[in-house]
Amino acid sequence: MSEMKNQVKQIVSLSKMPMRQRHLLKQICRLADERDLAVYLVGGVVRDLLLKRENWDLDLTVEGDGVVFARLVADRYRAGLAVFERFATARLTFPDGLKMDIATTRRESYAQPALLPTVQPASIEEDLYRRDFTINAMAVQLNSGQFGRLLDPYGGQRDLLARTIRVLHEGSFQDDPTRIFRAIRFEQRFGFHLERATLGLLAQAASTNLIQRLSGPRLQNEILLLFAERDPARAIVRLAQLKLFRFLHRRLRYTNKVKRTVTAVPKALAWWVSRFQDSVIDRPIVYLMALSSEASQAVVTTMIRRLALSREQARKVSAGGRLVDRALKRLTKEGTVRGSQIFRLLEDFSDEALVLLLAKQVSKQQGVRLSLLRRRLTAYIKNRTTKTVLTGRDLQALGLQPGPQYKTILGKLLDARIDGVVTTEAEEWAFVRKWLG
Repeated sequence: MSEMKNQVKQIVSLSKMPMRQRHLLKQICRLADERDLAVYLVGGVVRDLLLKRENWDLDLTVEGDGVVFARLVADRYRAGLAVFERFATARLTFPDGLKMDIATTRRESYAQPALLPTVQPASIEEDLYRRDFTINAMAVQLNSGQFGRLLDPYGGQRDLLARTIRVLHEGSFQDDPTRIFRAIRFEQRFGFHLERATLGLLAQAASTNLIQRLSGPRLQNEILLLFAERDPARAIVRLAQLKLFRFLHRRLRYTNKVKRTVTAVPKALAWWVSRFQDSVIDRPIVYLMALSSEASQAVVTTMIRRLALSREQARKVSAGGRLVDRALKRLTKEGTVRGSQIFRLLEDFSDEALVLLLAKQVSKQQGVRLSLLRRRLTAYIKNRTTKTVLTGRDLQALGLQPGPQYKTILGKLLDARIDGVVTTEAEEWAFVRKWLG
């Protein structure tokens, strides 16, 4: 099972790590030495150090009581502390915003597939064996006499060199079906391949209903993490090949039209970000909207419920279908369209829905209409900051009783502002008086 006894001592350099993190690890290792505790850097950061990729997530594990040690660190450095007793883990937030997880080295057992595990203290070797893939089952010791020593008992470095994703044991996907999504995510992120036996085990687990047992938040987390990758289109194809979209809804289909929209999202995002740099786009939600863009509202509603999306996420995803199609048809139609008409058409759209609208047009490969759409979107973004000088108080000063007509009058006034019919406060007063007769 283990290669640790035959391992040649290898030192991993932390010199590429930012000075703040490196300095903090040195201080923490001295604190561990004072308590005679073995402390290790574990997880994706070790993998990425070996791959020479940036990833400064600080995940530490301690042979001993990790939570007690986390409390010592929090007291020493005045860090905020959140403790998750069930998993013998603590999360620290330092005054400068830096975050760190500290856990007890542990083994895990699963009472039933797909449920959260029961944990017990264990050795570092057992702790690494409970992890998902060999490339994530390595550790770097931080104690002063062994600082930087690589622990690789299951051949993780070998698989990194071979560009291979390999599970640690045959029951891995059965124990935790979220690893199906993680395997696909790492496969596409690194351009690695799934080792033959691992691919067989993954396909076998995917063909069952194990994923159906996952809670909404756990499934949501894995789906959105996968969609947060730099370009998740290939990963989405892999999900379709494995028929995994049935766990979002049995009638969700990855048709050629949907595929073209998904594939167009990166180009739409690139244009949007280059033009509207203050806009913050929830990229995973854009991909989820693209994936469900041809589905019925009933399918989308069920998918939202299955993923336990937040109210804001649900609002965005719900607007990703026919509303976008109707808006796209009007916005790509040649002829004169007033700025206020564009504004009223799009005012309830999230920025994510606007990116999806753009991606749909990109997928059609109609350059003239795409240029027209881009001009109208640019005009809309400019116009949505337009305000009227007059307010409801001004209408009240005219003797108008408060009521629904306030919204109507101020809406018409805003339209006039956007269209350039009025440009000054005096013209606004004249417009309102004329409207009131």
